[in-house]
Amino acid sequence: MIAELTPAAVVLLALLAALYLHDFTRAGVRRGPHLWIEGAVFLVGAVLIVYPEIARRLARLVGIGRGVDFVIYPLVIWLVRESLVHRRRRHEDEARLTELVRALAIARARTVTGTPPESTPPGS
Repeated sequence: MIAELTPAAVVLLALLAALYLHDFTRAGVRRGPHLWIEGAVFLVGAVLIVYPEIARRLARLVGIGRGVDFVIYPLVIWLVRESLVHRRRRHEDEARLTELVRALAIARARTVTGTPPESTPPGS
């Protein structure tokens, strides 16, 4: 198998490296394991960019016509999933923010009117 380093491949490899470097510099300690997974995915992507014949052979093996389709189909599915997850999280965040703003408004209104905050009975 011969490496195909076209100008497009070089640009794509540079983009992969830049994305990983960006995530690596922004990641905290909690994201360490995710960086390993992301690195592995990017490495597979880099191999498929440099050796597109691998994608072509895998595509033929599973009954897909072109190697690029073999790569794009799972990516589209993953992007739709990420979009749905992001939308759900945004709605959850909006609901939490609404509750927080309401609680803050009630607390400020009580402070202004001099009403003591509601006390909860012992043992509840």
